[in-house]
Formats: sequence, structure tokens, C-alpha cells
Amino acid sequence: MKKERIKSIVLILLIITNLVLADKILADKKLWLSGYNFFANMRNNSRRNGTQIAESLAVPEKIIMNTGYQSSRFIYNRTSDNFNDIFNSAKEVLQTAFESKNIFSATNEDWYAVLSAQSLYLSYPCTFSSNIYAELIGVNSGELNLESFSDIAISDNGSVYINDASGIYRISIPSSGIGEIIKRAASEQTDEDAVINYSFDLNFDKDFGDQKTFLSPMILIYSSPFQAHTLKSENPVFKDDEVISRNVENILSAFSIAPNSVRRYTEADGSLVFVENNGILKISPQGILTFTASGTGLRFSQSNINDTYSISSKLAAFVDNVNNAAGINTDMCITSRLSETVPQLYTFDYLADGLPVKYTSGNAVSIEISGNYIKSYRQVLRNYIIQEQTAYSPMYIETLDRIIAKYQNSMKEIHINQMYPSYPDDLTEGEKNADWYIDIDNVLAQ
Repeated sequence: MKKERIKSIVLILLIITNLVLADKILADKKLWLSGYNFFANMRNNSRRNGTQIAESLAVPEKIIMNTGYQSSRFIYNRTSDNFNDIFNSAKEVLQTAFESKNIFSATNEDWYAVLSAQSLYLSYPCTFSSNIYAELIGVNSGELNLESFSDIAISDNGSVYINDASGIYRISIPSSGIGEIIKRAASEQTDEDAVINYSFDLNFDKDFGDQKTFLSPMILIYSSPFQAHTLKSENPVFKDDEVISRNVENILSAFSIAPNSVRRYTEADGSLVFVENNGILKISPQGILTFTASGTGLRFSQSNINDTYSISSKLAAFVDNVNNAAGINTDMCITSRLSETVPQLYTFDYLADGLPVKYTSGNAVSIEISGNYIKSYRQVLRNYIIQEQTAYSPMYIETLDRIIAKYQNSMKEIHINQMYPSYPDDLTEGEKNADWYIDIDNVLAQ
């Protein structure tokens, strides 16, 4: 009996060894029929990003814990230790709130007051309608009928405030225990070197005599330079001027293009071009993937869907599939507007070490659709590897002074809409340090 068992174990090990060798030989020699590689696809399906986009559409980019003291606020991004626990507690409150009928109008002063007291502030990189946000957190929207919001605050007594384009709204719900979460999380904080204020705390959103520079009231003001890890940017398709063939073929499969039958050629600048009935896919040496569909386009959903919630979920899953095919493990979030009117353009962007990656050339991913078909797709293919070393940003006030000096002669008034830590990327490979992203009246400040 023991002898038979040993023989069975040896046989199993031999089978596994043969399968591994077969994968290597067939993949390296490109002997799979119709461009399909079972082992490569199996590996791709098992590989997961830090966060799957399709599973995190309702997850904020950051959560700010307001302790009730102007000089004591804490920022949690998606890489923070307690982020998931805090968001899951907030989500339970929001699920109750979005099904509630206890909805009241509120004022800007009410909004500022809740952010000055004990509360959680959830900030999103996209805007939602209330119906779509409710679906994303798993409930049916009650009597809310909001069209465009990206900011939510939850007071320590559980009241939820929503900063919508049409105004401020308050939803009263039973006590939620958010106050206890704030106290517990605040007691675990040890870094109190930097004081963080909102622009409205310091009246930076108001007119100061001859100074005609206005900061949006929700911009965060840092008293000290922020510290962030250095990133290493890697192109997952081209490395040392060599093409990583397996990743390219996996990307083709993600776009339903058979690698072994597609017509291919290389342009003078080194761009890889693939032409098939579905359309034309191109990957530049800088790692820019573009796909232009032919005819009706590339179908991204097997069932007919016509609502923003379903479409955005399917497109997020499609981007996840492309990332898995390319071996990209960097986090991503959706950044386009999600409203009842189905958008024709959807955008996604990378989050590296919890901070957004910003390109002067646009978004990391942009997808143009028509019905259930992709008409065009563009993506910056990148992996961002967190390095051990860290670097400090320039001082907030010094950066602000530099921007004012640059634009004060060409603008009567300088309106700064956004100013926050990010990783600027000029599409070159190598190390990237965090810096301030600044948007002035739709002009990206350099």
C-alpha cells in the first residue's frame, strides 16, 4: 500500500513537471493555435493588482479624519494601514444614509462646521450621481436626486453631508459609532509634525485686499513639506530596448486579437503595430497603447447594457484585464463623471503609493464607447515600483508664492482650483519624486 502511494506521488510530480515544461516550450516557441495560450491566460487570471478597479469604484482616493482641532487632522490614502477599516465603517453609515428619507438642505457654513468638528471627509477623484453611487455601495437610492458630487462628510453623530453641484445636503441617521472610530484611530496616530488646514480655515478662499489669489475652500494647506517615497517607473512592454513578447501577446489577447494570425509591422520610431479585423492596436516605445476599432467596435459586454453603473463596471473589468495581461500591478481609480446620462468617454488614472500620477498628456486610460462597443482605447502602460528612499516636497507656501509670481502679471485674479500631492510623470522611465499638482482655472501650472 505504501509502495503504491509513493508511485502515485511520483507520477503526480512528473505530470506537473511536464506541464511546466510544456508551458515554457510552447509559449517561447509560439506554438499555441489561434493565439491562445492557456497557461498564460491562467496566470493572468490569477494575478491581481493591488486593488482591482472593478471592485473599488466606490472607494475614495483619500479619507481625512477631522479630530475637532484645527491643528490635528490625519490623511489616510489607499495604502494606509487603517484605510480599509475606516472606509468599511463609513460605508455602513453611507448605505443607511442613501436609503434614508430624512434629507435636508444645508449651507456652506454647515459643511465647514462639520469639517471643523469630529468627522470623516471622503474625497473622490470622480463625480457621481446619487443613484449610481448608491448602486456602487450596494443599496437603492432613497429620495436623493443629486447629479454631481465628489465630497462626502460624516459627522461623529452619524449625520452625512453631501457637497453636490446643486448645494449642500444633510441626511440624518441614527448614531453610527463614527465618533468612537475617530477617537480610536486618532489615538494610534504618532505623526503630528505637520499641521493640515483646509483653505476655508485660513480664509484663503476669500479676498485679501490687493492680493487677488483665491484657493478653492477644500484645498488642503500643509504647514510642512510632505514626505513621499521615490518611485521607479517601468515600461512593461519595452525593457532595455527589447520587446517583452509575452506581455505583448497577452495584451493582444485582451483585445481579442489572435497573436499568431495578426498582421504586424514595426514603424520607423520603433512602435509595434498590429492590424486585424477588430481594428489597429499600436504600442509605442514609450509604452503608449492605442487601439482604434474598425466597424462597430470591440464589444466589451456580452449582454446588452445601457446604464452608467453597468457600463463603468464592465469597462473597469476590461482595464483590469489589460493591466493583468501587461503585468501591471499599480493601483488605479476611475476619474470620469458617472451620471444618469451615459458618458461616451471614460477615464482612469494610476495611484502610486496612494498618490495620483499626473501626465501633462492626459489620463492614464481613456476609453471612447458607443453602446456596448469600444471605439478607441488609449493607455499609458506603466508599473510604479516603490523605492526605499523618500524625498520631501517643496514648501507649500513657497510653491504658492512661485505660482503667484508666475501668473500675477497675466491674470487679474488667480483662481487655484486644485493643489495636492502627486507624482508628475513626463513619460520617461526612471525615478519619480512626488510634487504639487496645481490646476489654475484649467491651466496646469508648471
